[in-house]
Amino acid sequence: MTSNGQQTTTGASAATVRRASRLKGRAREAEIIAAVRDLLAGGRYDQFTLRNVAARVGIRISHLQYYFATKGDLIRGLLASVAADYSAQTAQVLAQVPDTPTARFMSWIDFLLQDCWDPRTRHFFIQLWGLVESEDAYTGQLLQQFYATDISEILQLLRDLSPHLDARLLGQRAAIIAGLIEGMMLMVGSEPDDADTRKGLLAETRKQIFRIATEA
Repeated sequence: MTSNGQQTTTGASAATVRRASRLKGRAREAEIIAAVRDLLAGGRYDQFTLRNVAARVGIRISHLQYYFATKGDLIRGLLASVAADYSAQTAQVLAQVPDTPTARFMSWIDFLLQDCWDPRTRHFFIQLWGLVESEDAYTGQLLQQFYATDISEILQLLRDLSPHLDARLLGQRAAIIAGLIEGMMLMVGSEPDDADTRKGLLAETRKQIFRIATEA
C-alpha cells in the first residue's frame, strides 16, 4: 500500500511539475511575442532580429531559440498571436451589441475603422507588412494566410446580413471589405488632424462598406 501510495504521489508531483513548466513556457512565448509587437509598433521592421528581440525580453538568443528556432518561426508565431487577438476582440465587440445582422456587422466594421486611426496600430501593421513580405520572398502567401482569418470573420457576419448573395459574391465582397479597411491605414496618415474631416471620412467609408455588403 505504501509503495502504491508513493508512486501515486510521485506521479501527481511529476504531472504538477510538467503542467507548471508548460504554463511557464507559454508565458515566456507570450512575453517574446509582446516584445516583437512593441518593437514593430514603435520602430522599423528592419530592426527585427533575434538579437534585438532577445535583448528586449532580457534573455539570451539561445533561450529565445528554444521557443522560436528561427526568425521565420517567430514571425509565424507573431501572426498567429495577432489573428487570435482580433478573433477574441470580435467576440467581445459582438457580445455588446443587439443580436441583429446589421448591428453585428456594422459594430465590427466600426471597431476596425476606429482601429485604423490608432497611431500604434497603423505603424505596427505597416511595419508588419514589410516584415512578412521580406520573410515570404514577396510571394504574398503568408499575408494571404494571415488575412484569411479576417476575411472569414467578415464573411460570417456578411452571410447573416446579406442572405440574398451567393457564396461566390459573399467571398468576393468580404475580401473587398477587408482590403478597403486595411487600405485606410495608408490613407489616414495623410489626412489633416481635424475632427470634422475624420468624422466625415469615417461616415462615408462605413456607408460605402454597407453598400458593398448589401447591394444585390
